[in-house]
Amino acid sequence: MAEFGAPIPISPDDPRLHTLEDDIIATADGVPCEFLCGRAGTGKTFEIVRRVAADDGYGILTATTGIASVNLGAVTLNSVLGYFDTASMRDAFLSGRLARSLHELALEYRWLIVDEVSMLAADQLDILHRAVEEANRYRDVRRPLGILLVGDFAQLPPVKARWTFEADCWPRFAANTVRLEKVWRQDGGLFLDALNFARSGNGPYAAIALAKAGAVWHTAVHTEFDGTTILPKNDMVGRFNAIALDRVPGPKIVVRSRRWGQQRSEWGESRRTHEWGIPPELTLKVGAYVMILSNDVPEFNFVNGDCGHVVSYSADDRCFTVKLVRTGREERIHPIVRGVEVSDKPDGWDATLRIPASEDDNGYRAERHYRGRVRRYVLGQVEFYPLRLAYASTVHKSQSLTLDRVQVDYRDGFFKQPAMLYVALSRARTLAGLRLVGDRERFVQRCVVDARVRSWL
Repeated sequence: MAEFGAPIPISPDDPRLHTLEDDIIATADGVPCEFLCGRAGTGKTFEIVRRVAADDGYGILTATTGIASVNLGAVTLNSVLGYFDTASMRDAFLSGRLARSLHELALEYRWLIVDEVSMLAADQLDILHRAVEEANRYRDVRRPLGILLVGDFAQLPPVKARWTFEADCWPRFAANTVRLEKVWRQDGGLFLDALNFARSGNGPYAAIALAKAGAVWHTAVHTEFDGTTILPKNDMVGRFNAIALDRVPGPKIVVRSRRWGQQRSEWGESRRTHEWGIPPELTLKVGAYVMILSNDVPEFNFVNGDCGHVVSYSADDRCFTVKLVRTGREERIHPIVRGVEVSDKPDGWDATLRIPASEDDNGYRAERHYRGRVRRYVLGQVEFYPLRLAYASTVHKSQSLTLDRVQVDYRDGFFKQPAMLYVALSRARTLAGLRLVGDRERFVQRCVVDARVRSWL
């Protein structure tokens, strides 16, 4: 099985880059299919980001949720394909709009990549597979577009829907599965044993392994914990972060995001939770504990999920300096830009509009423009600092992240749901960096797995 570790320079032509691609294309009957899976911490997301960074035409990176897409620097699947739920996706397919959207992607990319696939409903995968098959029949598609699913079924499940692997088309993905075996997030030993037991729903053995490794079962939340506390609800997280920031001495630093033109739904405010994917403003202080929400590509001096303390802020340089817990290094964090971009010239595009052709034209420009390097028309952008307060987080916001110090308060009934406790626990790099809040008996009860995913453990 494939294993991946620290980032290394790889040419787009390197045969290691596309593990099964030739075999997949030869056997997929019009839709290449691949499933990249593995336990938490095996580097699934890192590997996909590496493939995309090495080859612009490799694939378009999407995620099943807004939070995952913001963390990943990608777009949501429904945003890129223009649907809201299963019913609207079905309508888009029946009208032909879904296949037309996928046809445009097929002209640019070899793969449609869907990360955090455990939350994708089976019905949606079947519709997507049919639409890609239809898009690949266009005469100008020289190489069929494939679907690359990435994730771990032992993590967060779909909401009130059938699992992805219950889709009719699933056997195509099962036949082309790459499983990453080596866990890079944790070094091994009893802590990793405990995580594996928790993942499989074996609470008694998970508790025994933790106890042997020296775990302590605390009875109350440490409100001044020097790390990230994982809580069940957004409002609890907001209150925890606000109180923690108030304890930091000194004036507040308020920076605003900038937006223009078309915006993606995941960047805005959720109608259900009233939370912003990318908030209008960010409030920090020197000394505040923060999380970085982007990768330093290609050097990877910092990665998505790295935490540290704000050392300084320069308004002139538009830069925060953050000292990382993981490395002890000070890293400069500048604003990043995300855009709404299309490959075909939009209707009504002003021919007199200046179209910069510079290969370095990747920044924020508050006007419609053309990115010459990647040949894309930009219809809207958001510019923001990829930082957020890291004193607290929900389980959903922490999925795919690696954290140095984690406090998990699993006493709430929320953690009775399958996989919730495992996802929270597996964010921690080490047992020394993990603080458990709740008694041992309740811990055992909270190690729950959906019986339908046991074959993927």
